[in-house]
Parts: sequence; C-alpha cells; structure tokens
Amino acid sequence: MRLAVAGILALVGLLAAGCGSGGGGQTGTLVAGGQSISLAAADFSFDPSKIQIDQPGTYTIQLTNNGGTGHALEVEGQGIEEKTDTINPGDTTQLTVEITKPGTYEFYCPVDGHRAQGMEGTLTLGSGGGSGGTGTDTGGSGTDTGGGYGYGSG
Repeated sequence: MRLAVAGILALVGLLAAGCGSGGGGQTGTLVAGGQSISLAAADFSFDPSKIQIDQPGTYTIQLTNNGGTGHALEVEGQGIEEKTDTINPGDTTQLTVEITKPGTYEFYCPVDGHRAQGMEGTLTLGSGGGSGGTGTDTGGSGTDTGGGYGYGSG
C-alpha cells in the first residue's frame, strides 16, 4: 500500500514538473490525478495557466513564487472564493479548495494590478468542452435541440 501511494505521489510530481515554465505562450494543461496541484507564479504569469481536473474533491494547490515580487493566489467560481496571503519571492504557500461543481473556476493573483498584467488562469472540473453555461439543469423532455456539443453526459 505504501509503495502504491509513493508511486502515485511520484507520478503527480512528474506531471507537475512536466509543466515547467517553457515560455513561448505554452499553457501547460495539468491533469491532476491526485489531490494536489503544483502552480508556479512568475512576474506576471502562472505556470500552468490552465488546469484540468477530472474528479470533484478537495484539492490543495501549492503555489511557489518564482517571481521577483510578492504574489498571492485567489480561486473564484461556482460559489467558491478563497485566497492566500501574499508570499515573498522564493516562498511557497498552499490553498485548499473543495471543487465539487463541474465547470470553470478562475484563479489569479489578487495583488494590485497583477491580474491586469496577465496573471490569471482557469481551473476546469470535467471535460471543459461545454458551452460555459451556469450548470443549471432546467429539466425537459430529454430532446436535445442544441448545437451538438452537449451530448454524452453520463
């Protein structure tokens, strides 16, 4: 059992390391197989800037400040609004959030002006291929009269 846990942790670490700051506009989507997500802050971006998770649950986001100024992390969406304190360059902090509703959540640096300089990203629970709606189910007869991207729910 301990070997399996160690293997899973090593895999999560490799996935996070594979999303390093390659630059060049790379978004580096991270599929979080575990309950931990690594995120790096720079001046003025996050790496990765897009995070995809497949299962609802409690996730701990570990933020490392690789920049030259103080940064923080705020996660918003689907009824969640949680943030960290500002951390100094070279420091690390954690933010634990309960991600239960499928859809897109925003994350950004709430330090004055950093978000406006591009320090933001998205965390998506589910396939991320939907229409970006509010997640409200209005019921109905089951007949799909929409555009064809909403099939396959299950």
